[in-house]
Amino acid sequence: MNLNNQLDRENIIKEYLIYIKDVKNYSPNTVKSYKSDINHYIKNSQKIGEFSDYLRQLNKNQYSKTSINRKITSINLFLSWAVENNYLNKNKIKKVKSLKVEKKLPNVLTSSYINNLLDNLPEFSEKDLRDKAILELMYSSGLRVSEVSNLNTNSINNNNSVRVIGKGSKERVLPITGRAFKCLKKYIEISRPKLENEKSNSYLFLGIRGGQLSDREIRRIVKLRTGTFPHSIRHTFATHLLEGGADLRIVQELLGHNDPATTQIYTHVSKKQLQKKYKQSHPRG
Repeated sequence: MNLNNQLDRENIIKEYLIYIKDVKNYSPNTVKSYKSDINHYIKNSQKIGEFSDYLRQLNKNQYSKTSINRKITSINLFLSWAVENNYLNKNKIKKVKSLKVEKKLPNVLTSSYINNLLDNLPEFSEKDLRDKAILELMYSSGLRVSEVSNLNTNSINNNNSVRVIGKGSKERVLPITGRAFKCLKKYIEISRPKLENEKSNSYLFLGIRGGQLSDREIRRIVKLRTGTFPHSIRHTFATHLLEGGADLRIVQELLGHNDPATTQIYTHVSKKQLQKKYKQSHPRG
C-alpha cells in the first residue's frame, strides 16, 4: 500500500487510528480529533507531505494559531508513522514549524467567588442536585470534562476518593472534599434513580433521557451555572492548591499531567495572584 495512492489511503488511515487507539492508548476523543485533522489535510492538500497549500487554506479560513499547531502536530505524527511503515517516502515530507503563539495565563476564579457560588447553587430538582455534584467534584479534584463524563457509579469510594481513568487510559485515585462527597451521595441516592433507565448502564452522571451525560452537555452545565468554562474550574483548583502550599509534584499527580512542564504554568498564575494581592494590600502598593 502507498499513501499517495487514493485507493490505499483510507485503509492506511484506518490502520493508523487503530494503532494510536490500541497501541498508544490514546483516548477516544484524541483519536477522533486525529482522524478529523488527517482527513482535513488530505482533502485540502495538493501533495501528501506538502504543507504550503494547506497552511494557506487554514489562514484563509481564519483558523487560530493554536488550532493550526494542533493540526500540524497530528499530521506530522501520522506522516512519520507512514514513513516508518513504508507507506510514504521520507523525502516527500517537507518540514514545517509550528507557529509562535503567545502564552496566555489561564483564567482563575477567586476562592471567595467559587465558594460563594457553590454554596448558593439550588438543590430543588434532580438536575439541580446533579449539576451541583458535578461542580463540587470538578473544583474538589480538578477533573477534565471527559473524565467526569466517563465516571461510573463505582468510581466514588466511601473513603472520600474518586477513581478516574484519564488520558492514555491511566488510572488515578484522587481525594475529594467532604462537601463534594456529600453532594455526590445526595445525587446518587435521590436524583440519579429518577433519571436512570435502560440507557444508563453504570454511568454516574445521566442526562434527562437517562443516557451518559456527554462532554458537550457538561460544558453547557458549567457555563450555565458558573458563567465560565470547565477548564477555568480545573485551573482554579490547581492554583488554589499551590497558593495553599501544595507541592508542584502533588498538583501534577492530581491533574494527571505526564510532563511537569505542563503543570509549571500554574506557578506563574500563583505569582500573578500574589502580585495582585500585594498591590491591593500594601499601603504603598
